Amino acid sequence: YSRLSAITTVTGREVQVAVKNKGLIATFIIMLVVVIAGVAALAYFTGRDSDDPSLVVAGTDSTSVTAVVGDSLDISEAADRDAAVSAVEDGKDAALVYADGQFELISDGEPDTTIAAAAQAAASNLAQNEALDAVGVDPQDFTEALPDDTLVTTDLADEATDEDFGAVVLIMLGIMVLMTFIITFAGNVGGRVTEEKASRVVEIILATIRPIDLLVGKVLAMLIVGFVSTAIILGVAFAGLAMTDMLDEVSLDPLALVLLLVAFILGMLFFSSLYAAAGALVSKAEDLNSTQTPVMLLWFATLFPPIYGLNFLDSAVMQVLSWIPPVSMGTAPMQYVAGNWSLWMFLASYAVFIVATALLLLLVARIYRGSILYNGKKMSWRAAFSSGGAK
Repeated sequence: YSRLSAITTVTGREVQVAVKNKGLIATFIIMLVVVIAGVAALAYFTGRDSDDPSLVVAGTDSTSVTAVVGDSLDISEAADRDAAVSAVEDGKDAALVYADGQFELISDGEPDTTIAAAAQAAASNLAQNEALDAVGVDPQDFTEALPDDTLVTTDLADEATDEDFGAVVLIMLGIMVLMTFIITFAGNVGGRVTEEKASRVVEIILATIRPIDLLVGKVLAMLIVGFVSTAIILGVAFAGLAMTDMLDEVSLDPLALVLLLVAFILGMLFFSSLYAAAGALVSKAEDLNSTQTPVMLLWFATLFPPIYGLNFLDSAVMQVLSWIPPVSMGTAPMQYVAGNWSLWMFLASYAVFIVATALLLLLVARIYRGSILYNGKKMSWRAAFSSGGAK
């Protein structure tokens, strides 16, 4: 008897079944479409927001206006008022016209507050320069004589930069993708176990293979298929963000993608083993929901903290949760990316997760071995934990 050969055979067989599963294929395609559409929508709206408002200048030098408003507006010139009006009608946001000692702001509808404020500042500066010329003072000398009036704002409560927060948000969204695939592929493990048990096929299989090797093969198969699917989705998402230059706006460590894939591996081992045990506790598919409910509740307990704790990562609750498996699967990477944790703290948290997963696998193996051939009434989790399955 070769354990390696047995596990390899089961894994290959389960992978073949998984890649032909219409439900898994549909989930992958839907998630891929959602990710691509999300990146495209984010790029579109970010691109729209990043376009500078346009202002047409007539009757004065655009260089003088640019010197006042800086790069906040897209400045262009028009020959006269009529040309400025035409430019606004053709799509420019507004026009600043100076004629007969009067400034006029022209727009199609209510002018943007940014444009109005910039136009007013430009008009005031131009009027001041004309007044200085009238009294024989060089405007440039006057400007150089003025002290620096730049107001620097320091917010002591804001310890994280926008770039850091953007990276945390990306990691949080990545965790949501992981959790979706974990519930999909890990749940499939439980379904396959119950399906074979209800059809009595498992009795034939276990005539030639050990129960623990059958369990390992099923878990590894879903881990492989799920890992490839998750890597493709995350790769497409990060490639799309890079191609649209949106990653330039956040300080995201390339290690983050590796962290997400490690989180998926640990999460899949943890939850797929629990789903396998849930599937082994019942003899009929209609009873599976009752034994899966505790696992689903634990999945929700892992899903929600990264969402609701996004703005409170440095709180005591989130710090504690980042050490407790399986919740730490999502919260620990966010702590690291946010700068609250060093790499060593993150690795220590995942070391705890690895130990917890290893202990859980040993317990699940005992439950699975004792209950996989049990065909009586539905077994409760309490009975399974206390006795290790049917005897």
